[in-house]
Amino acid sequence: MVHERASNSNGRELTGVIHGGDWQGAVDRYGWKVEEILDFSANINPLGPPVGVLETLKENLPAVQRYPDPASRRLKEALADQLQVDTGAIIIANGAVELIYLIMQVLKPDRVLVVEPTFGEYRRAATIAGAEVLPVYLDPATGFTFDFDRWRPELQRSQVAFICNPNNPTGRLLNPDILHRAASLCREQGVFLVMDESFLDFVPDGDKFSLVPQAAAGPGIFILHSLTKIFALPGLRLGYGVGCPDMVRRLENSRDPWSVNILAQMAGVAALADKEYLKKTRELIRREKEYLFHNLSGLAGFRPYYPEVNFILTNIQNGCLTVSRLAELLARKRILIRDCSSFPGLGPAYFRVAVRDHRANKRLVAALKEIMEES
Repeated sequence: MVHERASNSNGRELTGVIHGGDWQGAVDRYGWKVEEILDFSANINPLGPPVGVLETLKENLPAVQRYPDPASRRLKEALADQLQVDTGAIIIANGAVELIYLIMQVLKPDRVLVVEPTFGEYRRAATIAGAEVLPVYLDPATGFTFDFDRWRPELQRSQVAFICNPNNPTGRLLNPDILHRAASLCREQGVFLVMDESFLDFVPDGDKFSLVPQAAAGPGIFILHSLTKIFALPGLRLGYGVGCPDMVRRLENSRDPWSVNILAQMAGVAALADKEYLKKTRELIRREKEYLFHNLSGLAGFRPYYPEVNFILTNIQNGCLTVSRLAELLARKRILIRDCSSFPGLGPAYFRVAVRDHRANKRLVAALKEIMEES
């Protein structure tokens, strides 16, 4: 795979982060049609986009001849109503990733605290900004549970701390008490806390794990949130952030103009209007993650970590098969998984699969059984 390259402020060449969802690479390599691929490598809602979103896009295609609203006013209003915060506390973005890089650009920290393994763009954005990354590694023996006592000493050396909750790729949530202790400590020590809640919509009662009210109420905490994962819109790129109005203004003033296209803004408004969609999503994920976890647990040598979201991290323990080999064998069956060897804190024996609909999950389980029987 060829990676894009970038340089940080010290001129060092960087390699781009590897992500799931590379369907085009699979099409080019194997000559398949995209419709033939079962993609478990990207953590996207298996329901697909809400019907109202697809209808909105179809009806409004001619709108591409107009500039998008640079302030995304209608979408901000819809989110403010849902989140019960002021529109001044919200920034709409071209995916949550845009905000990660904007935050680093605006704050220019010397040291950034990152809990690994986690989403790779935190580390990359910090490095490009010239910051030193201070990693705190989660322990597989504890199921990758957030270790407050190991995290706390490193916080004293940092200006910015990233936490992904629920965490990608481990699928774990922070205990609410630990979550609020971490947020309070960051404010006490003057460390800017960036909390990525991009997968929280998949969690029943996710509101009790959210720091949105605290972020909107005062400085020092900022929430990242993706709309493309929960509403199955990764091709449009759409996300938002919540923070105090002063921080939102600083980010708005530093961004590229018109970064959120007009169709993405319309799709976001239509998606938020479908109040039943999240209920259906959570019920599907609840049911299918149990099925997938149970069947992965039943495969000899496989050690899946129980998920609280829509993806499952799994360790191959018997050494009879590497993840790269497993990914290749599954790819021959037109199934894509996420090889997690590129995540700091994980090795060549970890992979991640998204929770999909029952038919797709059954096909994955059957394929894994065939491969393990032949190994």
